[in-house]
Amino acid sequence: MYRSLAFFFWLLVCNLTASAAPDENRLGLDAKQMIVCLADTSASFEGTLQLFHRDASGRWQPDGRPWPVLFGKGGLAWGRGLNPPQQGLQKVDGDHRNPAGLFKIGFALGYAPKLPDGAKGWPYHQVTDRDAWIDDPALASLGYNHLYTLPPGEPLPPWWEKEKLHLGDAAYQWLVLIEHNYDNPVPGAGNEIFFHVRRGDHYRTAGCTTMKLEDLERLIKWLDPSSNAMLAELTRADYARVWQDWGLPPPQK
Repeated sequence: MYRSLAFFFWLLVCNLTASAAPDENRLGLDAKQMIVCLADTSASFEGTLQLFHRDASGRWQPDGRPWPVLFGKGGLAWGRGLNPPQQGLQKVDGDHRNPAGLFKIGFALGYAPKLPDGAKGWPYHQVTDRDAWIDDPALASLGYNHLYTLPPGEPLPPWWEKEKLHLGDAAYQWLVLIEHNYDNPVPGAGNEIFFHVRRGDHYRTAGCTTMKLEDLERLIKWLDPSSNAMLAELTRADYARVWQDWGLPPPQK
């Protein structure tokens, strides 16, 4: 009987996992908002970001013109997101590369009690001195590549200094999670990927996508919780190759 019950629960978990897996035939078709970040080549550390929404007919429409963004100093490498695996360089920890591919947009974090005025209610977490982001595989039981909030009254653990989120850093006053390697994360495949404020006009990152404060706040205010918003971050050549199959906005002239 116990063996039968164990098999039943195993089958249930498998079915749930299968139902949660992304449908590679739909990809961007399920999004009503799309952020498109383009790099000239896989070695580029500068690029552009443009916002799009679906109109009543289901066609993509641009929301304004592109603005400049910065990538990792290593350029781009294929990440783990919604898209099917791609041939070529794959993102790993410490490569200072942005993940390329199609990704869901996760919740926002910041120091303020709430998002900027005009935001539409995008999920938000105010960062405190009890918050950490787990990127040590040895702490995977706490949620690898996920936010961890230390329970009230619990003392700071020995690993806290390495994992805690920064406070008082102007570059991190707003963070928007890019869900690379987020569902069923694989240690070593890259973690802690966000949109955040740039540190300088040409300051390359460790793998995040950065921009001016006013541009990031515009993005946050644009995000609609009902939109299933996604990010397509690609080289221009890869975008031209996959945009139709992935249901993305047509390349802009």
